[in-house]
Amino acid sequence: MSNKSKQFAVVITLLLFCFLFLGCEEKVPEKSIDEQLGFDLKLYEINLKDALNNNAWSTLGNIKIESLDSLKSFYAAKNYNALLIKTLASKPMLDSLIAIIGNAEKHGLNPERYNYSTIKNLFASSFKNGLQPEQRLKQLSRLEVLLIDAIIKYSSDMRHGVLNPRMLYEKTHFLPVNDSLNTKFLEPVNQNNILLYLENIQPKSKIYKDLQNTLVRFRKIESVDWQPIIFTDKKIEAGQSSDKITEVYKKLIILGLLDTLTYKTKDPVVYDSVLVNSIKTFQRINGLVDDGVIGKGTIERLNITPKQYVEKIKLNLERLRWSDYSDTTKYILVNIPDFKVMAIENQKSLFEIKACAGRKNNWQTVTMYGQLSYFVLNPTWSVPKSIIKEEIVNGLRSDSSYLKKRNFRVYKAGQRISLDELNAKDLASSNSYTLIQDPGAGNALGKIKFMFTNPFGIYLHDTPTRAPFGYVNRAVSHGCVRVEKPMQLADYLLKDNSKWNLDFLKIEIGQKVDDPEIKSKFASLRDSLRKGSSYGVTTEVKLTKKIPLFINYYTTWVDEDGFFNYRDDVYSRDPILLENLKPALSK
Repeated sequence: MSNKSKQFAVVITLLLFCFLFLGCEEKVPEKSIDEQLGFDLKLYEINLKDALNNNAWSTLGNIKIESLDSLKSFYAAKNYNALLIKTLASKPMLDSLIAIIGNAEKHGLNPERYNYSTIKNLFASSFKNGLQPEQRLKQLSRLEVLLIDAIIKYSSDMRHGVLNPRMLYEKTHFLPVNDSLNTKFLEPVNQNNILLYLENIQPKSKIYKDLQNTLVRFRKIESVDWQPIIFTDKKIEAGQSSDKITEVYKKLIILGLLDTLTYKTKDPVVYDSVLVNSIKTFQRINGLVDDGVIGKGTIERLNITPKQYVEKIKLNLERLRWSDYSDTTKYILVNIPDFKVMAIENQKSLFEIKACAGRKNNWQTVTMYGQLSYFVLNPTWSVPKSIIKEEIVNGLRSDSSYLKKRNFRVYKAGQRISLDELNAKDLASSNSYTLIQDPGAGNALGKIKFMFTNPFGIYLHDTPTRAPFGYVNRAVSHGCVRVEKPMQLADYLLKDNSKWNLDFLKIEIGQKVDDPEIKSKFASLRDSLRKGSSYGVTTEVKLTKKIPLFINYYTTWVDEDGFFNYRDDVYSRDPILLENLKPALSK
């Protein structure tokens, strides 16, 4: 055997030896993260009990644990078993929970409302290498208490808002409100998967998500220098020149209402057709008359800064947390500041109709929920006592035939009295009079009123007074909602929901229908349609299925075309909301 062969044989023998003897040696298992960092669950739960029952928070700065007393009882009932931190292997889950709290800014809320920085710092330091096990357990126990408190508070804010609107607007807000004190306060901590729970309670409505996206957009331009445009009483119309056009142009670009790729003119002074179209869009999404004329109202809206928009969006996100319609597939919505009635299906608006709402002071339309169940054709109007005192008396003072001209009947103690026997002084001095206006062309409720369940005697109705539908501010009624196109609303409500149809309604209220077959068919069915639901010329039309109606109050939203809309705070409710919500808002 050659020397090379001998050397080769030795190498092979050594390799076999290593494989047979060293390869069979048992591998040392890798230590778990709990072993590496000295985490002991029993010792941890002792620290958890101490954190809950002793003054463990003085070293963590100025923090507030709102649910501490409830948590003491909750953990005591469970013998202080850990809820969040049973092993350090839960670190990724904790990180995700903390991230959700940190993202409160996306809802317009300040993460520090939930002690976010303290929680984040505790989390980071608790997993550092080299930290003594005793100190690690102490920090982790405080982290769990703080994080559970944050989760409870955050969950409450997401489910029903930071504030209770019934307490904020005692006399005007009557939409259903979840009672945060009695409804599932500790629900978040009783979940098998808290992370999934927090994801599921995020507001889901399209209007909420669209406003969240708009909040991000306006935050990016919040610091832009927004110099006000000075209005000098001279309106700017198409084709005219003005030194203000350049500032108008710049604001439209920043607001995303003018495409600089197609509009090449820089620093324009002529109000050309492209700018006119952009201004019309701006006016429309601000609830102004979209005539393209730049007047005082348009300038005032152009002077609203992105920072002011951000503040308004935050307020309306809170309103949307009070009432989430995401689980209601079909409903009618009245938005008071927009003065519109809308039909909503699957979170999309099918159409909108101009409306008038109550006057600002004593006649505000309240926010409420009801169910549209029927409407009344050729209605009578029973005049509320307050309107008798405020308006009818004054009308009678100025015209002794006021009541007769408007087809009123007057009753006293249940007995009808002659209009000739009644004067303004008698009417003003007694509450014993009842006034009823008969159906007809001048009836204050028009030809149709839409009835829904509510304790305030409020309804949607037609009106003979048409001029206010052309106003920007249509807060002109006594609290009910006047509808510009009641027959369009009636047609929508009737579809697959009644034996009546739109043509039948038109004939019954005296509107023209040309088709002789339809007129003949209605004539044959009229008695059966009206049976048990008519009195005189007045007829009730019952709906087979009730339709939810929400009367609400939003001053900002994103429309179906993706445009951010802004409206005047017609009842001055925003300052009240801002004052109370400000401590919770993001910076």
